[in-house]
Amino acid sequence: MKKFIKAALWGAGGLALLMAGAALALKLYFTQARLKALVTEFAARNLGRQLTFDSVSLNLSGLSITGLKVSEYPDFRKGEFFTASSFSVLPSFRALLRGEVKINSVSASGLDMRVAEVRKDTYNFSDLLASRPAAAARPAPKAAAPQRRLSVSSLKVRGSRFSYRGADGMAVTLRDINLSASGISPDGMFPVEGDFTLDVASPYLTASMPARLKGRLSLGGFDPAKGKAEIDKASLQLGGVKAEFRGSLAGLLEPDAKLKLNVKPFSTADLRPVFKGLPARILLPEIDADADLKLTARDVKLRSVKLMAGPVRAAIKGRAAWNPAVTYDIEAAVKAQVPEIDTTLLARKARQYPVPPGLKLPLSDLSADVRLKDGYADVRAFSLRSGPLDADGRAGVAFSGPGLKASGRAKAAVKDLGRAAAIAPSKLGAYALSGSASADAEFSWDGKAAARGRAALNGAGASFAGHKLSALSGVVDFTMDSASSKKLEGKLDGEALQASFSARSVTTHPKAEFDVKLAKLLLKETPASGAAAGPDAGEKAAAAAPFYADVSGRVELGGIEHPNFSCGPASLKLALVNASADLGALDGSASFTAGPGKFSELYVLAGKNKAAKVALYPLLVLQKASGAVKGLGLPDFNDIAFDRIEGDYAFSRGTMKINKSSLVSDVADASSGGLVNLPAGRLDMRVETRMKKASGVTMTAPVAFTVKGTFDSPSVKPDIRSIAAQPAVQKAAEKLAPGAAKLLKGLLGK
Repeated sequence: MKKFIKAALWGAGGLALLMAGAALALKLYFTQARLKALVTEFAARNLGRQLTFDSVSLNLSGLSITGLKVSEYPDFRKGEFFTASSFSVLPSFRALLRGEVKINSVSASGLDMRVAEVRKDTYNFSDLLASRPAAAARPAPKAAAPQRRLSVSSLKVRGSRFSYRGADGMAVTLRDINLSASGISPDGMFPVEGDFTLDVASPYLTASMPARLKGRLSLGGFDPAKGKAEIDKASLQLGGVKAEFRGSLAGLLEPDAKLKLNVKPFSTADLRPVFKGLPARILLPEIDADADLKLTARDVKLRSVKLMAGPVRAAIKGRAAWNPAVTYDIEAAVKAQVPEIDTTLLARKARQYPVPPGLKLPLSDLSADVRLKDGYADVRAFSLRSGPLDADGRAGVAFSGPGLKASGRAKAAVKDLGRAAAIAPSKLGAYALSGSASADAEFSWDGKAAARGRAALNGAGASFAGHKLSALSGVVDFTMDSASSKKLEGKLDGEALQASFSARSVTTHPKAEFDVKLAKLLLKETPASGAAAGPDAGEKAAAAAPFYADVSGRVELGGIEHPNFSCGPASLKLALVNASADLGALDGSASFTAGPGKFSELYVLAGKNKAAKVALYPLLVLQKASGAVKGLGLPDFNDIAFDRIEGDYAFSRGTMKINKSSLVSDVADASSGGLVNLPAGRLDMRVETRMKKASGVTMTAPVAFTVKGTFDSPSVKPDIRSIAAQPAVQKAAEKLAPGAAKLLKGLLGK
């Protein structure tokens, strides 16, 4: 036993001496100068590039290099391709004795590799991949040497960097790389963990995205195409939005990936550092996605992507490429349930978008089948289902040019007009809409909206200006600026109504034609308007430019009813140009007939209805004039029953010429003529009245008088000739003075 121990001690001492001698020999042989020469010669012969370093050491502990630099091809005058602050390799000599190549540890810090695309498909490392002249032929070995296994127990990379710049100017940089792995072998899976920051600068996106990953990796026998990765957990942050994902990769050069992605709820404010044009503080829901895709250096093929974001569900497939321009062809089937929304809050947060405030959008189900291809969205089908409204259609949207362009077709069914009006209560609530409607329309957008289609009304109703429209049915053809219908039927205030109309240029200078038949018109007092608009609403309205309209058509009424005016059948014909609230530019003509009927205190009606005031102007003047002329025994035209009234007017720049105005009654007949300046209310008229037997006074000739001044303050002068020409006047004069009648007749004849 003592001999064995002694022999063992001598053996161990000899081994230690041998190892020390080997280490000394390595150090004495592989001097700095010799190592530098060997490495430089190797780089020049095998890499075709220059290589420098600050120091290198080779001993039994391994190989260490500091300040390593590799030039671009062919030398440093072209720049630096790869640098490393420090690099060390610690092999296992025990494994080498067993025929294995095992590295206990590899560590590096300050690595910096710069890859650039010089031109399409040519990179600054392409020379390293080019084939080199074959060495002199050597006799083939009799038997292939067994392949030695390679493994690395530990790998650590710290503070490193990888950058890529494409020929199109796109730049991608992975900086602050920290990477660790253990149990590395050519074939087996080994754990890997790291973090880095991804910087992207391109025409499409400029951002810095911190990233972390943890998982397992297989090198596929040093064949990247056969490599695999299992991602247990990874994260990527863009602005204030953090995405987490996990999954697997098959193939490391052009991986087939199956990933699960999750993005927690975020606000558009979190993305504004990256996308400047986004509105602030719009909350977006959590996003979950399952993706099956193929990623290459030039494109990504989406075999299947299932996405869920709050109420949105989407199934996506297609391809996106960057070669170098970005192209894509993606199909998506989207479904969403949109909750009730008040757009007032949305409009405040997205002020740069034309979001109308005050809309109360109901709970709705949306679906769409969309194809996105190179700046064009082909919405092959879309549908909307909500309480008051159903809609289906298709659309195309071009968004790659300087301005958005869109076109499409839609069919809509408004099942309940009342519930639909509740969407815009401030604008439609007062009209008390009812009934249903449907529409089929084509629409487009090219800087402004355009639409053309047909709407069908089914029992529609509305309230306006004290009137109630009900049971309205018919078809209306429309555009954004016109509407027409050949036949509408319904009821106005419970009275049968038939109408046809056409209107064009409705948003600028409306031109309307109509034909209306109504069993009875119930004239209502028009509700006061503008009271809720504020104390300066009237001043603003007065300051606004007049809104003109051209109106022509015919109205047939079975009767008219108002506390101050009622009559039997009436008809009205209009051909008016430049009608406006101030009547200052009015041109055209109007005529009407009505009767029998009665009226009283027409001023009450005229004071509340401007159209009635214009039509009844001669009668209003007659009422004032008859009261101003004393002693003629004229009847009280403020309260009279009539057989018929007629009017025929011509308008020129706001002045109304009375071609004909007549009143026929049992008490008296009256007619008028002359001019009325409608904006100023100035009068230049002649009125003739002939008393009839029912008045108690019979006139064989009419009494005339002129009316001048203004409507509010008229100046009435009797026509003495018409008074003196009355037989009763002449008879009375003859009784008072024989021969006076002859004298009066002679004077009047002059």
